Amino acid sequence: MNKIRFGVIGGGMIGPLHAEAISQLDEAELIGVATTREKTAKPFAEKFSVKAWYTDYYKLLQREDIDVVNICTPPFLHEEMTIAAAEEGKHVLVEKPIAINLKEADRMIRACEKAGIKLGVIFQSRFNRDVKRIKEAIDKGDFGKLTMGDAYVKWFRTQEYYDSAAWRGTWDKEGGGALINQAIHTIDLLQWFMGEVDTLYAFIDTAIHRIEVEDVAVAALRFKSGAMGVIEGSTAIYPGLPRKLEIHGEKGTVIFEGDKIKLWNFIDQEKEKKEEEKVREFKDKKLGDTSLDPTHHSIENHKLQIKDFVEAVKEDREPLVNGLEGRKSLEIIRAMYKSAKTGKMVKLPLEE
Repeated sequence: MNKIRFGVIGGGMIGPLHAEAISQLDEAELIGVATTREKTAKPFAEKFSVKAWYTDYYKLLQREDIDVVNICTPPFLHEEMTIAAAEEGKHVLVEKPIAINLKEADRMIRACEKAGIKLGVIFQSRFNRDVKRIKEAIDKGDFGKLTMGDAYVKWFRTQEYYDSAAWRGTWDKEGGGALINQAIHTIDLLQWFMGEVDTLYAFIDTAIHRIEVEDVAVAALRFKSGAMGVIEGSTAIYPGLPRKLEIHGEKGTVIFEGDKIKLWNFIDQEKEKKEEEKVREFKDKKLGDTSLDPTHHSIENHKLQIKDFVEAVKEDREPLVNGLEGRKSLEIIRAMYKSAKTGKMVKLPLEE
């Protein structure tokens, strides 16, 4: 097997980013694209010089020269499209969130397992070099006992952003608001660093937007390790601040802000010195900042994740972020919604 051949479903904000990332990988080839409207499908195909475009995604799935489909559509379509792709024997790489609830996510995972195909979920932040450095330090025990882990996503979205598509800001099509769309990447990193959540208590509110769902949310967490933490997520904080993760242990603290490490401080001064040099090495790296504008995406981490998926297909292994991994942040968010609705503490794992 030489190049892994891709099809992209969805031509909105994120589909073209996937297409661009695929086109920059030597081991990948973009074969076709599908969107619901000809006026977007045809220009999308022409921009990336692909063989075919469709307004019916089933026709894309039926092509024998496609190995993987990237699903870049609104969340309420993920289950339907993933199961359809699995039935056609296509590997699936789906944008976050994996689905709008855990029942849908579980059906997607089972369908892909039954079909014997790979399922990956886009959480490109895991491929950031500084993020991987933090994860390695945790796994090596450099932090000692983890004591606290906090995630802050205080972003801003205009009312026009929510009005731009009928599915935005809705429970039945988007699955929620600031948590499930904007904060989910940082929540994914928090649980990847800190481990499974045991219990949480949350509040959500709609502060300034005309939408059904939350634009402000907070939660207090206790992890199964005994560590504690908080999540704050919002699209109502003007002008929008860089996302931030704080990881604290008995031997040190790391603060990750935006897309880079801002503080690396450990009791072991020699370790601190070496890591501070790495922080300085990457401090001027320019990456996309989506705190104010959702179109300010960097392509680099998407490219790295798609490359990992290509290698997973070739090597017949699980991708770094498979269906089960992609489900974890959704479970935390769904638990936050349940806690906010019932006014009670919620224990995980969550049953829906």
